[in-house]
Amino acid sequence: MARKINIVGWMRALLLTWLVGWTGVLNGQDGPAQFEFRHIQEKDGLSFNTVSCFLQDRDGFLWIGTFDGLNRYDGTNFIYFKNRRSDANSLPHNTVWALCEDLDGNIWVTTETGVSRYEKSTGRFRSWQNVQGRALGVCSNILCDNKGDIWFTSTRAGLFCYRPKSECMSWFSFNPKDDLQTVSTQIWWQSLLDDPLSDGLWVADKKEGLRYFDKNRKQFYEYVDAPALNRYKGHTITALTRDGDQLIFSDETEKHIVIFDLRRGRVVKTLVTPREPDSDPPEINHIYVDRQHNLWVCTWGNTLFFVEGGTYRVRPLLHQDTNPLSIAGTFFSAGWQHPDGSIWLGTVNGISITNPKQTFYAVHNINALFPTVSDEQGIIAFHEEEDGSWWLGTAKRGLLHYHPQTNRLSIHKLPNATAANRYGSTVVSIMAYGNDLILGGNNALFRFNKRTGQFTTLPTPPFVTADKRLMHAFLLQGDELWIWGQSRQIYCQNLRTGQWRNYPVASAIDNRKLKFGAIQLDRRGGLWLHTNTDGFVRFSQQRGQFIPADAPPDDNYNQAINNTIASCEQDSTGLFWLASGGYGLLQYDPKRRSYKRLTESEGLVYDHCGAALPDRYGHVWVGAYNRFSVYTPQTRQFTNFTLPFNESSTNYDNRLFSLRNGHIVGALRGYLVEFFPEKLANRSAGFPNKVLVSYVSIGDTTWLNHSGLSGVNLKAEETGFAVHFAALTSASQTPFRYKYRLEGYDDWKQADDAAYAVYTRIPGGNYTFSVKGVAADGRETPVSSLAIHIDTLFYRTVWFWACVGFILLGLVVGFLWYRSEQVAQVHDLQVQATRLARDKSEIQYQNLINHLNPHFLFNSLTSLNSLININPREASTFLRKLSLIYRYILQNKDKELVTLDDELTFVQHYIDLQKSRFDDALQIRMDVPADYRTRLIVPVTIQNLLENAIKHNTIDEDSPLVIQIYPERDCLCIVNNLQTKSFVETSNKQGLASLKSMYHYLSHREIDVSETDTHFTVKVPLL
Repeated sequence: MARKINIVGWMRALLLTWLVGWTGVLNGQDGPAQFEFRHIQEKDGLSFNTVSCFLQDRDGFLWIGTFDGLNRYDGTNFIYFKNRRSDANSLPHNTVWALCEDLDGNIWVTTETGVSRYEKSTGRFRSWQNVQGRALGVCSNILCDNKGDIWFTSTRAGLFCYRPKSECMSWFSFNPKDDLQTVSTQIWWQSLLDDPLSDGLWVADKKEGLRYFDKNRKQFYEYVDAPALNRYKGHTITALTRDGDQLIFSDETEKHIVIFDLRRGRVVKTLVTPREPDSDPPEINHIYVDRQHNLWVCTWGNTLFFVEGGTYRVRPLLHQDTNPLSIAGTFFSAGWQHPDGSIWLGTVNGISITNPKQTFYAVHNINALFPTVSDEQGIIAFHEEEDGSWWLGTAKRGLLHYHPQTNRLSIHKLPNATAANRYGSTVVSIMAYGNDLILGGNNALFRFNKRTGQFTTLPTPPFVTADKRLMHAFLLQGDELWIWGQSRQIYCQNLRTGQWRNYPVASAIDNRKLKFGAIQLDRRGGLWLHTNTDGFVRFSQQRGQFIPADAPPDDNYNQAINNTIASCEQDSTGLFWLASGGYGLLQYDPKRRSYKRLTESEGLVYDHCGAALPDRYGHVWVGAYNRFSVYTPQTRQFTNFTLPFNESSTNYDNRLFSLRNGHIVGALRGYLVEFFPEKLANRSAGFPNKVLVSYVSIGDTTWLNHSGLSGVNLKAEETGFAVHFAALTSASQTPFRYKYRLEGYDDWKQADDAAYAVYTRIPGGNYTFSVKGVAADGRETPVSSLAIHIDTLFYRTVWFWACVGFILLGLVVGFLWYRSEQVAQVHDLQVQATRLARDKSEIQYQNLINHLNPHFLFNSLTSLNSLININPREASTFLRKLSLIYRYILQNKDKELVTLDDELTFVQHYIDLQKSRFDDALQIRMDVPADYRTRLIVPVTIQNLLENAIKHNTIDEDSPLVIQIYPERDCLCIVNNLQTKSFVETSNKQGLASLKSMYHYLSHREIDVSETDTHFTVKVPLL
């Protein structure tokens, strides 16, 4: 027996999300309005979740003020504007309170520290934080009038006006006796608006009440056209807004919302705000009026409600943590209506978007009333009563009775409840039989009396008790209950007489175990069954058995499909629709005995389908966990959407059920989603009317697009760029794709899921980027465009090639003139070449003469003669070295260069001969590292320099001649101390000159000769 639990208090019923009894009724009187909210939050790119204001500018972009920065939103991309302390042209403070757009398209922002103007042409903010020496502080309201003047309020300093033409800032007091330095007001959110009938403003102050300001007189005074408004002077007025000629505000003094007709000068309606019993209603913070004259209201008590336009019916808006489709927060302070009619509310937890006219489903959160209903597979059976209530069968929690109108739930235990399963076994099917319900489970049958709440146990087919097999599906046809399960027989019981009959299933494949998927009555009352072996079978009255309706599957592919069939339903045209777990949606035509398969390739949301159900409008609804497809056979198109339920689990089966009114109920474990097929067509109203070209980016550089921008000019090297675009869409947006092109470069391309186009290596020139939205039914938005200019590389310009032409012409003329000059100079060149060859021969000849110096030969032979008599062995060594010297000279006389290592080896023999003559009076020191010895030098250069030093300097033991040989950078230095002879007998002054000529011939580097008072230095280049 069911036990009732009442929740007292209308407001408490909104705030409490669920109460659960042992077994009982859970009430939710007048539950929250059925609004499906989609959310945009920080995880989606919003700078901060606490949203304070909205503004759609003339370009179509949505500007969003938050408590941590200003955002420009195009439907996909967020552009942030925040304070940077090092940049005086940035947003002055990150807390944004209000926005407006002036006549030039600039965006005005009020913040914690004053007002700012964002100039789109420069991308900079200009800020005002002080007026006449007083800090503005928090400014929470701003508007631009039809003259272009900017009006705003400071919370503590009152009303101000900035006139852009004169750049003059003015302050206006409520009382002529007030002074700007000492005045203190209390002007909060939503306290300033234009008067629709005159050149004036309405201002709400918590101290002064509702006041009218005449712009022409530049003062506050009583509104003579509506004396009835004067009664609100001195009241606490909040949430001032307007609906056409109607002024709407909250009078916190009298605790109601006032709707005042300015044209008629009278109060149209006063609304008492909802309140908890024995308490005052909370103060209203914000009222937003949409184009349908509905009011969306938020209070400081964190309660939200919706007032229907015309009827003034008040319905609560409830945030539920367990329902992701509820409003995102318990407080909102901004509202905006999209051109398609959707409502955008700025809450403390992001932006919540809803469109009641486009909402095509309502969510019934059974989890909130009975949390354990989600154990195992949750809700798996359904039956609708004539009073609109729903009977629900569960996998583990018994029989439930739910009233969607009042959000009330009753729980009933089954008779076979046990300690381990305290609500009874699984309820697979619920069927109406007169005033009773027939409940079919896996291993039990019950009859339930709806009036008394009593259960009666019914007998089960023999195969259940004998073979301990389970029942899978049931069908009630009049008094006959058809049951099938793990048996090759179909059983039928007459509920009135209690008699059983059974019918065999004729299978063309006898060696396979027969299983059943679903049973269906066709439009003529014929009984159809789908099996995993024979496909469809139908009941034959004449043969008294089920016979195959089509040719049996003869390959593994078809058998695999049959094994995955989860549901089977017939539409009004006679076609069967089958949901397959892994093979998509199947259509079976019984007349043609043919199948057709639709998968993700054709647009299905997911191939693992759990249920398929045709509606009365010709659509087929397909459930795949929390993903759904609606297929329209006439157009062969799918409409897909995803619900934010059970995203972390797949441990449940989809179920779809039809209601009497044509609605479809989808069971998603602990949720029931009621779909409205008749509203599905309204989703097309959300198709965007424009695609926004948002910005162009190259690396870290971004060009924001706006109406004042004639185009984007890129440098010649900036040939790779990305163009970002998007459509500012609503919550129930019709699926569409973007197409774009760069005119002058490519043709239309589809953007798939990306909202940008990337181009690389684009040649210089003038281009136009174009983009449009294309719906599935072929509708297109107008084309949006942006001019893009890329500078052409100088060598690709016309003027460059003109210059090249002139240069080539000049070169041809110059070449002809040059050629004639060259012919005249050929003879001179030949003469010079002959002279150079002769000079080279003379240098080589002179070098050879130096090598065969007779003085050196005479001295050497004299020394040899003396050694022969004194030391024959040393004479032999002397003679061998002398021969090596002349052999080296003769071998290298025709060579221009030798290695330094070879030259030093040769020089050592020469040094040994000279040492034999002078002993210690001649000291020659060589210090040449190994890495220099591979360099090149003219043959016999060092020997000539050594001989030159010996020839021109005195040598004796008291003053020895010291010669040093060492490298310095790229030169070899030969340095000797200077002991000049007064007379040199054999000198012809040609030794050094010949060397210099030779090195000049071989290299551009010269021999460096320097002389001081003490030393003579020769630096020979190493080649």
